[in-house]
Amino acid sequence: MLGALRELGESRYAAVFDATAVVAESPAETAEGQWALRRLLQSKAEELLRLPRALQSGEEVADLFADYGDEEFLLAVVNGKLGVLVACADATKLKDDSERLLPALFDRLLRLDDRYRLDEKGRGLFWGSPRLDTVVIPRPAAE
Repeated sequence: MLGALRELGESRYAAVFDATAVVAESPAETAEGQWALRRLLQSKAEELLRLPRALQSGEEVADLFADYGDEEFLLAVVNGKLGVLVACADATKLKDDSERLLPALFDRLLRLDDRYRLDEKGRGLFWGSPRLDTVVIPRPAAE
């Protein structure tokens, strides 16, 4: 499904990550250009997972994508614990096109590991459905 998401967005790289590790990535063989994104996921995972909530609350957030000015990103986070990051040319289009694919992908990932089923407050699926937040990170405006 991650590969399908990457192909849908005509993306060079897509990854599933949590606060501690990159869970899966597509393509599986990482080229040198993708190592920078992998390092971003490894070093800033917690900040990335908090990004949708921080933006919703109006909190000041650092520009985690300042070094990637030539592409856009789609960031999807479920329950504040598990994220998908896709580097692509048109993140808004990918967000619209993946409206049905992302929930299916996260459904499978929630079944993969019980830890992801709990939200930040420790509430599980019995208290409601998983919360899926998506953020489009556009290219910086030309100066």
